[in-house]
Parts: sequence; C-alpha cells; structure tokens
Amino acid sequence: MTTRKMEEAETNNISLGERCDNTPRQIFNAPGKQKSKVWTVFGFYKMAGKLDRSHAICKLCRASLTYSGSITNLDQHAKRKHGEEYGEFTEQKRVGTSGKQARTENAIPTFFQRLGQNSARAREITASITRFIAKGLCPYNIVEWEGFQDLIHTLEPRYKIPSRNHITNTCMPALYAQVKSQVEEKLAKAERVAITTDAWTSCATESYVTITAHHIAPDWELHVYVLQTRAFKGSHTGKNVGALLKQACADWKILDKEPALVTDNATNMVLAGVEAEMTPHLMCFAHTINLATQKAFKMDTVARLLGKVRRVVGFFHRSVRAAEILQDKQKQLALPTHKLIQDVSTRWNSTQIMLERVLEQQPAISAALMSRDLRRGEELNTLKDKDFCDVEDIVKLMVPVKLVTISMCEDKRPTLSVISPVREKLKKTFEAADEDSVVIREMKQAFREDLEKRYTGLEDLFHTAAALDPRFKSLPFLTDHDAERTFANITAKATSLHNKALATGDPFHGGPLQTTPCQTEPALGELGIRIDAPQTQHEPEGLYILYRDQ
Repeated sequence: MTTRKMEEAETNNISLGERCDNTPRQIFNAPGKQKSKVWTVFGFYKMAGKLDRSHAICKLCRASLTYSGSITNLDQHAKRKHGEEYGEFTEQKRVGTSGKQARTENAIPTFFQRLGQNSARAREITASITRFIAKGLCPYNIVEWEGFQDLIHTLEPRYKIPSRNHITNTCMPALYAQVKSQVEEKLAKAERVAITTDAWTSCATESYVTITAHHIAPDWELHVYVLQTRAFKGSHTGKNVGALLKQACADWKILDKEPALVTDNATNMVLAGVEAEMTPHLMCFAHTINLATQKAFKMDTVARLLGKVRRVVGFFHRSVRAAEILQDKQKQLALPTHKLIQDVSTRWNSTQIMLERVLEQQPAISAALMSRDLRRGEELNTLKDKDFCDVEDIVKLMVPVKLVTISMCEDKRPTLSVISPVREKLKKTFEAADEDSVVIREMKQAFREDLEKRYTGLEDLFHTAAALDPRFKSLPFLTDHDAERTFANITAKATSLHNKALATGDPFHGGPLQTTPCQTEPALGELGIRIDAPQTQHEPEGLYILYRDQ
C-alpha cells in the first residue's frame, strides 16, 4: 500500500465521535503473545467485551488502521507520524524488558499527560485562541462548541481548553490592555489624527457609537484603529454625541493632535462636530452621493415609476406560484434563472441593482404577468413599454455613480483627494442635454442641486489634497487661475514645513521623496478622471480619511 493511500485510509478511519468525546474510548493493549515493538504505541478497542482486532488504534493520535495480521502498515505509521515518540517507547521497552519492570495493563503513555496550565505551550495556545476570538468577532462560548473542541484536541490532545468565564474575565481583558497600550504608544507619536464615528443599532435594538482613529506614522504608513464601540444611552443629540467624542479623545490622549472629524450628513452629527470643536469636519462622501441620488429618486415621476417596479417585484417575492411561473418563463425564453431583487430605501445602489435585474428579466416578467393562471383573481398594475424605456434610461444615467460608489467602497486607503475630481466629473455628467426625457431631466437637476450645496467652504482643502495626489496633480478639473492659486498655496506650505524641519531636525518633515509606479484603478478610470503618474511612498501632511468605514 502506498504512503498516500495509507494516509487516506488513516484519515477515513478516524472516528469523529470518539475524538470529540470528553472521555475518549479506552485503548487496550495487545495480547502478551504479540511481542513486536509496534504494540507499544498500538492497541485495540473492545466491542461486546472482546478486543476488536479488525482495527489497530494508535495510542498517540487515535488513528484507526486496518489490521489483518500484518504490522507493516502500523510500523510505517508510527515511524512516519510519531518518529521521536516511537523511538522513546522502543527504548523504554528494551530497558523495561531487561530489567523485568512490570507494566500496568491499559496504561496511557506519558505523551497523553495534560499540559500544565502555566506551561509555555498552554499559554501560547490560550493566547492564540483569545486573538482568534477577538479578530473574528466570535462569541466567547465558541470554546464550548463541540466542533471547536474537536479541532483543538486534534491539533494538541494534551491541551485543556479554558472555560468561557476564563476567556471573558481573564484572557480578553489582558489582551485588550496589551493592545490598548500599543495603540496609545503609536498615537502618541502621531502629529495629526483623524476621527471617524457613526451610531448604529444592534439586532437587540441597543444603540452603540463606534469611534475609529486614523493617522500617518513617521514611516509614512497609514494606520487605522477602532478605539471604542460603546453603548450609547439617552438621546442622540449633537451635544451628547459631541461630548462623547471629546471624552474619547481625552481618554486616548489625542486632544492635542487637533483631530479632524468625518461623519455622515445627519444633523446631530453636524452639531456634534461643532460641540467637539474638531476641524476640519468632513462629511462622508459616499453618504453624500447616496443623499444626492436619493433626492433624484424622490422626484414625482421617478417615484411613481419606482413604485410600479417595487409592486411587481414584491408580488413575485410574496407569491410562490408567481415565482414558479416566472422561472418557467425564464427557461422558455432562455434567460438566466435569476430572482428579482427588492431594493432597500436607504441604499441607492440597491435600487440600481433592482432596476438592472428588472431590465434583464423584462420578457419573462411580461410573459408571467400575462399568464392566465397567474392573473386569475389578481389585480396588478403591469409595467408598460414606456416604463421599461424610462427604467433603461435611469440605469444608464446612474452607471457613473455606481462606478464611483464601488471604487470608494473597495479603496482600502481612501483620502479626501478624490472628492473634488469625482464631484466635478459627476456634476458634468449630470448636465442637462437636449435629448433627455422628462424623467432624466428632473433627476439630473435634483442630483446636481443636492451635490452642489455640499462641502461649501472646503474647496481649498480639497484642491490642495488633489494637487498632492499624483493621480490628479495636474488639476484638470479646475480653471487655470484656481490651479495656479492652489499650487502657490502648496509652495508656501511646503516652504514652511521645510524651514520647520531644518529648525527642529524633525525627520517626519524632512528627507527626499521616493517614487514608485502606480497602477491606474479601472473603476474611476472609466470615468476619465484618473491618470497614470508616479505615486510617492510618502503621504502629504493633511491627507486624511475620505469617508467612514463601510
């Protein structure tokens, strides 16, 4: 039998129930007439009071191997899997035989003695389990799950898994204190810090506020830390949220870092920024785009059209018979057997996805709605041909917005340098055209009006950030006058920083910039606003977070 086949046989013969049991089945020694050294690490289970000699059981890993009288496969398993232990047992047998040392029947080898709780190996495994729970956001009672216990027992049979209370009251607080100390040390070295925050509600209808810190380290790496997620009692007024932000910054000793703040556009968050006295206070760009899009979708003609689409989609979701007929029509028309998608009112991209799916399944939807079996007793307003034309125009109009949203959500290091280029490109895309229908003209106007009123007073900051970004450094979205003024401001700031570096000898501000080729990102590249350019390894001062973690 080949080594690979033997390993497969060993794996297939392992009994999961035996290994998961907290009191594993007893392994009995082979009869005394079997003198081979291999029986120091192999034995048998008992069935109905008798030794089951059809399978030999390894005392070291409890693997079950087929036994028909030949010990070749047993010997190869012991050498291959347990070479060191096998050699020790062989030596013990030789010494014990010569000295006529009696062995107690059914004795468990010393290999299976429990690890001490304070042993280095046990502490290492416990720390690893604690990190696994923390990084995976796993419940503490995972240590009580049968599958998890089986996994740990397979990896280290000698290790005793700590209880849930021990993880909760001892291990996790110790890990939190250790990580908090490391984060505080790194934040202390930061020159500026950006704060992002948002309030959310759990499935148990409990309110929480999460605060995240971002900063550029002296090695020019962008670091992100979730500082805290705390239950928030009381009213979510701007004053209360602002007080919470100030207290969090005080607890983490970053008030003197002049923290910038990024939140959504909610009124209480705007007031919270004023209460916390954090500047600049930027609004999440993804949330801003979502609001502008929702404004366009709420126009009367568009809202009526979306209402019709939602009724049709909802009907196929509620009726089992309707879903079956739709699936039959999809097969007959050779269309993908996709289900219709119901949108979520607070997420504009879900509405876009719903409309795209309706367009894809238009023939099947029309055929299903005209079915006699389906329409019997049903009063349902069907979509007309003009409605499908309007849906197609809306989907086409919103493609650039979809590309921007996807690009921002996939960007692991978003900075405010993209706001001005993307904002100007979207405004140009949503300019009215002569060939626009009434629906599209209304949507474009609503979108532009909502987008233009955002970020007033922050244009200089955005232009500076864009100019420092190699992708947009030529500032093609600005007039020549505005571009020259931006470069003049940057030159003045750079001179000030250089003089400061010479005066203080601060390496954070000094030193030449190194360049590496950058990769053009296809999503925004399709909009024609990103360019190929060398990208610095150093992020300029003042480039902070573009939008909240999604």
